[in-house]
Amino acid sequence: MKAETADSLLLLGDGDGAAEMYASAAFLLQPDTPERAELAEKAAVASVSGSYAVARLLLETPTDTAPFRALRIGGAQVAPDIMSGIVDNSFQLPDYVALMAAESLLTTDPSLAIEFLHMIRSDLPGSAGKDQLLAAYRAALGAGDRELQESCWNIAFDQDDDKLKSKFYHFRGMARGVYGFRDFVDSFNLWPAGDIHAAAYDLLRDTILADSSLANQIADPFYSGGLWNEVHDIAVNSANPPAHIVYLGGRTRDRLGRHEQAVELLSEYLVKWPRGEDAPNACIYLARDLAALGRVEEAMERLEYYENTWPRHGRISNLPWYRGSLLAENGFWERSIPYFAETVSRYPSNTTVDDAQFYGCLALMKTGRTAEAIEAFGNFNSRWARSVYRPSSRYWYGVLMLESGDQAGRGVLDRLISGKPESLPAAFAREYLGLPEWRPYFTEEPLGAWMARNGKSEAEPTQNAIDGVLLLDAGCRKWALDLFRLAEAEVGSAYCLAPFYLANDVWERGPSAAWQIWSLEDDNRPLDLWRLRYPAAWSDEVVAVTDRFNMDPKLLWSIMKQESAFQPACFSTAGARGLIQMIPSTSEYVAVENGWEHLYSPDILYDPAISILYGTACITSYGESCGWDIPGTLAGYNGGPHNALRWGWGTASKEEFFSRITYNETKKYVEIVSHNYDIYKKIWPEFD
Repeated sequence: MKAETADSLLLLGDGDGAAEMYASAAFLLQPDTPERAELAEKAAVASVSGSYAVARLLLETPTDTAPFRALRIGGAQVAPDIMSGIVDNSFQLPDYVALMAAESLLTTDPSLAIEFLHMIRSDLPGSAGKDQLLAAYRAALGAGDRELQESCWNIAFDQDDDKLKSKFYHFRGMARGVYGFRDFVDSFNLWPAGDIHAAAYDLLRDTILADSSLANQIADPFYSGGLWNEVHDIAVNSANPPAHIVYLGGRTRDRLGRHEQAVELLSEYLVKWPRGEDAPNACIYLARDLAALGRVEEAMERLEYYENTWPRHGRISNLPWYRGSLLAENGFWERSIPYFAETVSRYPSNTTVDDAQFYGCLALMKTGRTAEAIEAFGNFNSRWARSVYRPSSRYWYGVLMLESGDQAGRGVLDRLISGKPESLPAAFAREYLGLPEWRPYFTEEPLGAWMARNGKSEAEPTQNAIDGVLLLDAGCRKWALDLFRLAEAEVGSAYCLAPFYLANDVWERGPSAAWQIWSLEDDNRPLDLWRLRYPAAWSDEVVAVTDRFNMDPKLLWSIMKQESAFQPACFSTAGARGLIQMIPSTSEYVAVENGWEHLYSPDILYDPAISILYGTACITSYGESCGWDIPGTLAGYNGGPHNALRWGWGTASKEEFFSRITYNETKKYVEIVSHNYDIYKKIWPEFD
């Protein structure tokens, strides 16, 4: 009866209630019976907030993952039972069990955490060893053990690991409270994209808002770490915000596409500090934000002011490009042409010169000067063999020639298709010529047999590899990866474990193993190899979330592959984090829009489940706004929807829109992820 009630509660979404009912039903049965074990498993799966009773039931089962799962569900409460199991030698990988137990006790019983750490009998490799050291330091802080604190500190700072040092500074700062400001500053600077900074900011916010000198010390690491909303908070709420914070506050709004707020803050900066250190750049970005709001003449006046006020500024040679691009983005193509020509003739070594020359070609085409445009595209193709614009230039060169009656344009498009078949302009050329779309070719040959036939034998998994799978199954993927890397060293290379990785869903190492043998046969690769390099990673989470938001899971995997290569701990120099590489400020807006703000913190974005949830919600909002056009969705996600608009989304053809993307990173991103998506659609049809 209780089990039936639990089933009903689970259907109603009450996981914790269901878990308690399953556990209650299990305790009525005799130990060591299959029925009791089945109810324990149901309780463990249903539990959301954790339960000591469920954890105790799990520990009755003889599975290797039981102690890890029990700790995850029971936390500190189950620690005594775990200690007994370690003493009795009941668990596989007892050192990892002890480490997890110690981590669960750091805030509730640091002295007991130290006891667990003393039970670890060998040096743990990689990230587990660093976690062990950090846990010892945190436990020593909590227990007041100064000797252990000093020992851990010295070991950590003998290592070349800024992330680890950042964490040490953070936890020492948290122990000192508001008096640990210097520790927090060191922590921010060492690892700006850290998953530990939100708590520090919450602790220090009032102090920072009251003291502009303190605000200045955290401005740059917060900005580079993606904590843009925190920077903006200081800029608008400080009693006396410093100049640099006001400038950076404006830049955060600019980068998020909130142009009106950016105009307000950048204008405030220029009024208060007209000759400030950031004034020239503030003037440039103010002009661009004004242009984004359609205030083109005001933007041009700002650029003229910049030219007259800072004629020797380091970005002065970009000025013709700024003028031409903001005119073109607002539809004034004829007016833009002289400025693009000025960049090419006057500043031939400037970083914007290929942008300017290509946009000059587009301007000629857009204003109906077709013959001049054909000549200009031909000149561009001759000069810029490596420019990111060259595939688009070749496309337009071939199309305009054909539309002008010159059949040589067919050869131009054919060479584009054969020379760069994975590019979007090649796809546009195929469509224009009525040719079939590109698709991957694969065979059904087993991966191991294909490797052997090509002289690359797979290796027998070592004990480290087998233990790594145990940790994977236990939910300890980070520690598992350390063991897989050790196994790769033991067998000689990652590719030797390729079939093993495929069979065990080792998404983080599989693509690397596949890449090492990718070129053995260019046109005869097995489906297994394609799937190893392009995995359906975290499929349960991805399918559940994408179904909820009506998004194609294959698109999310295509994005995930490019964003992080399936590495959950990945972060960028701009502060993007996790599998889907989201900036905290963007994530916060996603949380607000979806009613999740009470759960949000920048520090949770490295969690795969959170990254998948927030990433899917964000991408879906962009996809729905542009009818799930793939280049538009991807450009909006990577470059910002506000930039997608200025590149012509919604007004230009898809070929012109892609051509006009000015961010090299975004252009490459759109192209690579579009290609990934073509592959995923063909090799994973079961997710259609």
